[in-house]
Amino acid sequence: MTKPNVVVEKVGPFRVAPRIRNGSHTGMWIVDVPPHLSPSGKRTRPTFLTKTDALAEAKRLLRELQLDGALSGRGFAKKMSGVTLTEVSKRWLAEQADRVFTGKKRQSSLEADAFKLKAILSKFSEADVSSIGSKEMADYQKHRVETGCVAATINGETSLFLQVLRWAQEKGFVEKLPKVERIPVPVKRVDVPTPEEMSLILDALGEERALLVRFLAETGVRKNEAYTLEWADVDVAAQLVSIRRKDGFTPKTRHSDRDIPISASLAEALSAAKKVSRMEALKAGVTPPVLVFPGRFGGKLVNVRRALTTAVKKAGVKRLGQPLKLTPHILRKAMATWLHVRGVPDALLQPRLGHAPGSRVTKSVYVKVTTEDMRASVIDLEGERRSRLSVGEPVKTA
Repeated sequence: MTKPNVVVEKVGPFRVAPRIRNGSHTGMWIVDVPPHLSPSGKRTRPTFLTKTDALAEAKRLLRELQLDGALSGRGFAKKMSGVTLTEVSKRWLAEQADRVFTGKKRQSSLEADAFKLKAILSKFSEADVSSIGSKEMADYQKHRVETGCVAATINGETSLFLQVLRWAQEKGFVEKLPKVERIPVPVKRVDVPTPEEMSLILDALGEERALLVRFLAETGVRKNEAYTLEWADVDVAAQLVSIRRKDGFTPKTRHSDRDIPISASLAEALSAAKKVSRMEALKAGVTPPVLVFPGRFGGKLVNVRRALTTAVKKAGVKRLGQPLKLTPHILRKAMATWLHVRGVPDALLQPRLGHAPGSRVTKSVYVKVTTEDMRASVIDLEGERRSRLSVGEPVKTA
C-alpha cells in the first residue's frame, strides 16, 4: 500500500500541510494563512479534501497577493505578466463599487457595467490583457454581430472594454491601448408630441398618472429623478423642485443637482395631490407617503411606458399612420424642443436638463426638428408663381 504524501509545502507566504487530529493525519489538508494576510486579521486554516485542492487554493491566494502588490506598487511582484482580463475586471469592479459607496457613481451604472462585462468575459476570460489588440477587439465586434446584438449594444460593450483596458494600462499591465472603430448605428426616427397633442394624451390618462406625465413633460427631468422625488424636494410656495442626492438615489452627474422652476398651475396640482395622499393615509391609518409619485403599493415606481402607450392610442396621436411612440425620455426631449422653439437659449436649457454648460449633447440629442418646423420651411415655387400672376405681374419668357 502506497504511503500518503504528507510533506508540508510552501507556496509563497502560505503553507500547505496535512490536517492533524489527535496526533494522526486525517487525510485532509489545510492552507495556513498568516494573520497579516487574512481579511479578518487572524490566522486562518481553511480545510480541503485533497492536497491538490489545497495547493490550488494556495496558488490562487498567492496570485491574488501578487496582483494586489502590483496594483499598489509595493510588496510582491511589482511587475507581472500574464494578467488575465478576469483578474483585471474583478479588481476594476471592486474599485467601481467603492465609487458607488462614496457617491461618485450610481448603483445602476455599476450593475450595467457588470452585465456588459459578462458578455466580454465570455469571450476573453483567460486572455492576457497585454495581448488584446485591435484585431481581438474587431473579432469581438464580429462575434457579437453574429449573436444578433444591435450596434448600440456592441458599441457600449466595446467602450466599457476599452475603459477596463485603460485602467489596466494605468496599473502597468498594458502598454498600448488598441484602436477600435465603432459600428455605425442607424439613426432612429424620434418624433416628439406637440404641446397640443400632449394635452390630448394627458386627458386620456388617469388622474394620478396624468400628474406624473405632466410633471415629466413640463420639467424635463429624468424618469429616475421623478420616481425618487420626495415631498421634501418640492417647494410649492417658491414654485421650485430640487433634484438632490439622497439615500437610494445618486444624480447622473454633478450638474444633475439643480433647482427647477415650475408653473403656478403645476405647483397647485402638486399641492392638491399632497393633501389627497395625506388624507388617504390618515383614513387608512398609515404613514403618509414620502414619494411624490409612489408605485401601486407605495414603493418606488418602476415604469409608466404601458400607461403612455395606452393613452397615446386613446388620444389618437399618430405619426406616419402609427401611434406616436412615447416614453419618459421622449418627454424630456419634447420639453427641450418646445423651449428651443420658443427661443430659450442653451445657457438656460442646459441647467434645466442637468447638462454641463456648453454641452453639445443638448442640441445634438435632445432638441428635435418637428414636422411642423419642417412644414414651415417648405419651398413652393408654383405657389410663388401663382401669387405673382394674381397681382397682374407679367410672366417673363426667354
